[in-house]
Amino acid sequence: MRAITACLRPAPASDQEHLMTDLFSIGSSALLSYRRALDTVGHNVANVDTPGYSRQRVELSTRTPTPSGQGVYGNGVYANTVVRNASDLVQQRLIGDASQVGYFSMQTQVANRLDGLLSDETLSVGSGLDQFFTAAEDLAADPSSTAARQSLLAAGQDLTRRVGSLAYQFDALERDLGLEMNTAVATANDLSTEIATLNEQITLAMGRSGGQPPNDLLDTRDELVRNLATQLDIRTVAADSGELNVFAQSGQALVLGANAYALTAVDDPMGSLVPQLGVETQGGIVNISRQVGGGEIGGILATADLLDETRGQVAQLALGVSEQFNAVHAGGVTPSGQAGGHVFTAASIDVTGHVANTGSASFAVSVTDPGNLPGTDPELRYDGTQWLRVDGGNAVPLSGTGSVADPIQLDGLELVLGGAPAANDRFRVGMGDALDDFGMALRDPSGLAAAGAVVVEVPTGNTGTLALEQYAVEDTTAAGYGSAATLSFPAANQVSIDGGPVVAYDAQTGVLVNGLRLQFTGTPQAGDQVQLRATGAGSSDNRTAQALAGLAGNSFLGDGSERPAEASARLISTLGNAAATAEAGYSGALTIQSADMADRDAQSGVNLDEEAANLMRFEQAYQAAAQVMSVASTLFDTLLSAVRR
Repeated sequence: MRAITACLRPAPASDQEHLMTDLFSIGSSALLSYRRALDTVGHNVANVDTPGYSRQRVELSTRTPTPSGQGVYGNGVYANTVVRNASDLVQQRLIGDASQVGYFSMQTQVANRLDGLLSDETLSVGSGLDQFFTAAEDLAADPSSTAARQSLLAAGQDLTRRVGSLAYQFDALERDLGLEMNTAVATANDLSTEIATLNEQITLAMGRSGGQPPNDLLDTRDELVRNLATQLDIRTVAADSGELNVFAQSGQALVLGANAYALTAVDDPMGSLVPQLGVETQGGIVNISRQVGGGEIGGILATADLLDETRGQVAQLALGVSEQFNAVHAGGVTPSGQAGGHVFTAASIDVTGHVANTGSASFAVSVTDPGNLPGTDPELRYDGTQWLRVDGGNAVPLSGTGSVADPIQLDGLELVLGGAPAANDRFRVGMGDALDDFGMALRDPSGLAAAGAVVVEVPTGNTGTLALEQYAVEDTTAAGYGSAATLSFPAANQVSIDGGPVVAYDAQTGVLVNGLRLQFTGTPQAGDQVQLRATGAGSSDNRTAQALAGLAGNSFLGDGSERPAEASARLISTLGNAAATAEAGYSGALTIQSADMADRDAQSGVNLDEEAANLMRFEQAYQAAAQVMSVASTLFDTLLSAVRR
């Protein structure tokens, strides 16, 4: 009995106390761990609508077990870390998406605004030209009509009003883009500064927590990075310290650790109101405008180019028509017998030098070919020996030295150089700026020259069948222009002017006399003549009015390939296509962004149903852990009571 009694004796009090302590420790570890899990679930629920928040979860791990002769006993659980459900891959996709959305959003706004301006019936240059040429036809039908003359001048004034209004709107849009650039740069700098500050906070937090990730700070930084990508295209590089370095696509750093490098809006060296983009570095400001291809800033730079192209093409159309109209009108005669003057003001095209130029060059620009004017603002560069036209990365040599005798030839322009250029000096030929000075030079209806400069008479005594088909003004500055002249035909294929040398006569090319090109039908016979006499005052001739009205149907624009209406339609079509392309790009970018955001939400978003289930599960575990501690306490009390006896 003693032996049996000895076997039933309880374990030593020290072992019992150790057992109770382990159970209490296990219960308390579970209680604390599930409290952390419940806290995390509550944190998830609280941030269900917080932008950029990533769902968090507690990772639980078993505590190191205790080995003994009877086995290895577990010691409970502990909360190892709080994991953020976030994907770096999805984040990189969202960064690219934000950049594309920002870029196409800006392009869509500006392209639609330009398209709306040119399509507006009250501003349409095409409609203004239609009305103007219709008025010219009315004058050709009744060249003596004062009302027809007044109508033509009124239509011309309306055309200049339309062009002037467009020029004002273009200037306003350019100013708006400049303000948008300054705002976008300031926003990007604020975001870069916040990212740098968060880098510092994240590094400190990880150091203090033994390398544990500060998830909420990481979420905030990711959101800021996506917002920064909306401003310009960027790339990111993560460091082991937890910092995130941010670079522009050009390679210049925007954020390095806790340091932010400011973007700056750099005044355009060629005088545009839209600044270029620079970034501050230790070596100074680096211009990165050409390397920016995304974000609102990239969109601003791209639409500034679209604005320049649109303005240049409107100038090409308006100046091309006005200069051609002036040239034809100058060949006519007014009711008082005077030569026709300018109906529109002469094109005023300025050349702006680059701010870094070291030479003293300036230019005087004149129009030589109204149908071949540039549709953009060409850039010129002097390489030390010759002048080059710079188009993107290409440089094309231009003919001419710039002297009065040998002007620089640039499409339909001639440039005469003043001063001395230095090697690598650059200049912008401001075609678009010429719209600001576009206006009417003629105000008096009696100054309209409807009659031709000469009257061409084919004597009835001729024996051949020669008859005038048409004549065209080729050179109003030619010697003897508008003067009387006599064409004599010694033979059917020969002609002499005012008794001068006999030359071959070709019915296809006609005869050039005193700046006029005469073309005939029929065949002359030996001894036939044609008389030219100057048009006098009060003539009812309408040849110049007919030529002016005929410009509407002549293909003299686009290097001789387009009529005015076709050039106007092409301009509107080009802008419409640009707007449609921008809208398609914006829509596509939004679709991709929505899909990627859905992927992020599926992985990182808070699901309230799931969190409710976790809440119940962790609550039950917490209650069970509390019960373990209660049992441990009861056992410990029982042990103490037994020992006291």
